[in-house]
Amino acid sequence: MRARNVKTSPLPRALFEDERLTVIRAHVGDQNRRVRFFLAPDPPDQQPSPSSTQFDSQAFSSRMLNWVQIITTPTADTHGTCLLLHFDNKRYVFGSLSEGTQRAFIQRNIAIQKVEDLFLTGVVNWQNAGGLLGVILTLADILAGKLENIRANQEEKRKRGGKITQSDIESVTSRLRIHGGKNISHLLATARRFVFRKGMPISPLEIRDDPRSSKQHSEPDWEDINIRVWYMPVQSTAGSPTNPKKRSLDEFIGDSEVDEQDKTFVDKEGDLKLVNTIVNQMFDSDWKMDALIETTLHKVQLPAKIFVRDQNGHIQAYKGPMPGGDREVPDIPVLTRQPWPGATVNSLPRTEPSTQSMCYIVKNRDRRGKFDAKAAEEYGVPRFDYKFLTRGENVLGKDGMTVTPDMVMGKTVPGNGFAIVDLPDSSYIDSLVNRTEWSDDNIMQEVHVIFWILGHGVANEPRLQEFMKKMSKVKHIVSSPDTCPNRISLESVTAQAYKLRCIDPDRFPLPIYNNLLSISNTPIKDIPTTIYNGGQVGKMVQFAPQYLHQDGQVVPFANIQKLVRQTQDLTEEVLDMAKQAAAKISKPKFLAKVEKVESDIPNRDAEVITLGTGSASPSKYRNVSATLVRVPGYGNYLFDCGENTIGQMTRLFGDELPEILRDLKGIWISHLHADHHLGIASVIRAWNEETSKSAPAAKLFVAAHVHMLDWLREYADIENYGFERLQTSPFRLANRQICTPRIFTEEETAAFGIARIDACLVQHCFGALATVFTFPSGLKIAYSGDCRPSDEFVQIGKGATLLIHESTFEDELQGDALAKKHSTMSEAIDVGRRMGARRILLTHFSQRYQKVPVMEENFEVRPDAKDGEKAQLDEVILVAFDYMRIKLGDFRKAQAFLPAIQKLFESAKDE
Repeated sequence: MRARNVKTSPLPRALFEDERLTVIRAHVGDQNRRVRFFLAPDPPDQQPSPSSTQFDSQAFSSRMLNWVQIITTPTADTHGTCLLLHFDNKRYVFGSLSEGTQRAFIQRNIAIQKVEDLFLTGVVNWQNAGGLLGVILTLADILAGKLENIRANQEEKRKRGGKITQSDIESVTSRLRIHGGKNISHLLATARRFVFRKGMPISPLEIRDDPRSSKQHSEPDWEDINIRVWYMPVQSTAGSPTNPKKRSLDEFIGDSEVDEQDKTFVDKEGDLKLVNTIVNQMFDSDWKMDALIETTLHKVQLPAKIFVRDQNGHIQAYKGPMPGGDREVPDIPVLTRQPWPGATVNSLPRTEPSTQSMCYIVKNRDRRGKFDAKAAEEYGVPRFDYKFLTRGENVLGKDGMTVTPDMVMGKTVPGNGFAIVDLPDSSYIDSLVNRTEWSDDNIMQEVHVIFWILGHGVANEPRLQEFMKKMSKVKHIVSSPDTCPNRISLESVTAQAYKLRCIDPDRFPLPIYNNLLSISNTPIKDIPTTIYNGGQVGKMVQFAPQYLHQDGQVVPFANIQKLVRQTQDLTEEVLDMAKQAAAKISKPKFLAKVEKVESDIPNRDAEVITLGTGSASPSKYRNVSATLVRVPGYGNYLFDCGENTIGQMTRLFGDELPEILRDLKGIWISHLHADHHLGIASVIRAWNEETSKSAPAAKLFVAAHVHMLDWLREYADIENYGFERLQTSPFRLANRQICTPRIFTEEETAAFGIARIDACLVQHCFGALATVFTFPSGLKIAYSGDCRPSDEFVQIGKGATLLIHESTFEDELQGDALAKKHSTMSEAIDVGRRMGARRILLTHFSQRYQKVPVMEENFEVRPDAKDGEKAQLDEVILVAFDYMRIKLGDFRKAQAFLPAIQKLFESAKDE
């Protein structure tokens, strides 16, 4: 490919008179499509930040309770270490925001709505920040819910003739600050095509340079009314990671005519400004969904909603031939929705993986001493002036005497604090121990604890242990894959799995855990407690009103049997029903009927593992969407890959996981909603690490909307997670709804196990797709993703062996299903019946528990029955739960246990 020189002509600011607009040069990737500049509205003017003196004055009189608590430690499904710093008026998060962090907060019943600052430690990569987007979306939705309630109350007030003010809305509008190392802004900007919220400004505070590299000083790098923070970026001595040459997206999907984009930076300051502007527009723009723009039909980029005006000027949906089809397209004016601002940026400036690990020192502000009311009375200070003295202000006493706070206040209490240090590997140790902050008394005074987040093997490094010994006056708490037990971190879903296992042990395994071993199989008893203590979930260190370790807050290891007994829903009646079902499916007559009826079903040993069965966001009982299908002789296939899919796999498969990853051949992503794909990077990385030695030439097939492939490509600049080993397939339309099928060659089928993939657009969101995977044996697996019932999906899925269909809402919530473009249970079942699917698995539930339909058995399948009739007579429908493992040939057996499962959950309340 030929290189392209990027011209850097002056920005044409004089063309635009609006001072509220910023002109930003487009990156080369957008210049290739003739975009030269972006116009971005400046963010709203921010109130000037209070000075340190003003913060001191406000905080001086505060006597809030304050502590830091460990929320997660490294386990199979919580890979990172996360701390919550609590003040009565505000919360702060420190450490890793890895996948599964949000779910851990839910499990611990810890609310995050008061969080306004996130301090990410370590290197910016998906292992440390894979849960960040989920946390941001949750905070944005909480804020949106509050604002909606306030507006509803204001409307009621208006109807009653009351006065409406903006003060209530202003009181809940907040800005989220994200402190982190190099590439944190870039990571957020890569999500611009699928993350969009309004009214929640995001401020990425990216620490690219060492604040004390050239000049030593003791001033904090960031502060507010509660805390002062010192940034400590630590560099690896191993140098920059070696990354293979990155392919451009166009190379990645087979278009070699577009010039490559991985040129050296032209304007680093401009690049960062563009990235930060994108992030601002992702979360705080004035974009409106109902705003339409006029263009010509030829210029519309599909898929898109297209409208035209009729003879009377009324807007109506366009129903004529579409661009890219076989029919001639008229050159007429049309209306279409303007994409949200971030999505209009085609490509980001290039970056490279960082070798900088972020660490922090955090200290409370000094607090006033005890007020001496007797002394104030002797000085003749009126009682109503006491409050001014406690705020640090002077007042007048008897005879006009000036009374200062130090005359009536006890000794000022210095603020206590802690450090949090993240060392991914031993190459960061020298840089850390040589930092000047450790010898600066102004910074280290009253720092009582260091929380260490360490990579595998780092805790045993002699250099680090020697440093800990020198800092013996400080308490050292280590959280690492070597020092923390692989305990149960999500008790609620584990207790549910235990109940289900008591009913049907062949389909419901227990999550794997070990309270005596870490996830790296290190015995926990070998921790050298004379040097440091291991991190424990719930461990709390109080800093105000006094420094105190509260080990009584440590979360004990889960006693699952006890938890189950406390719920009192696994009754004798349920267990008796389960015993009857087990006896029934073991009878020779039953087994013979199953063999006869299912004799024509291919790959009856294929196994479906439902890793995540919930919708929108993770809950205590259901993780977000992911379904793994294992087809012996062909491979393993993931249908959607929501956040922490790798954690679910690790918890479920244990020592079996390496084999699962080696056999992983393909991943299908149905649409761009975050709950369906935020786990893909970590799954690809795990596959890459597992196969790089055993099968370095192997490829992993990824099929998705082209914008998902955009994200995979852009994120590869931040982390080398295995992008170069992907073979991808973006789906394009053959007609208005059905995509051109992906037919595999013999060589491709040998590599990926698939003969054909069909897909069609479905009604849910931009680019949402349903799919059908066909295997050489004739096995057909249809997967809906999220959607309303689709005739096109029925068409491409005719004769499916297995339909996996979303069932977000119960039948009585039909209105919700229509409004949110999902399906009800009956609608999903109807799709399967129209397809002629032999087996139907319902998933993607919005409630904590779902009602379980009990279907009548019917083994009377006539030998002369046609395929459609056979499917109707041999229909088996199951409801998915997290961790469920079910073989195609065992659907009948599992069906026998449905009455017991229905009885178990009939009194369960919605979450």
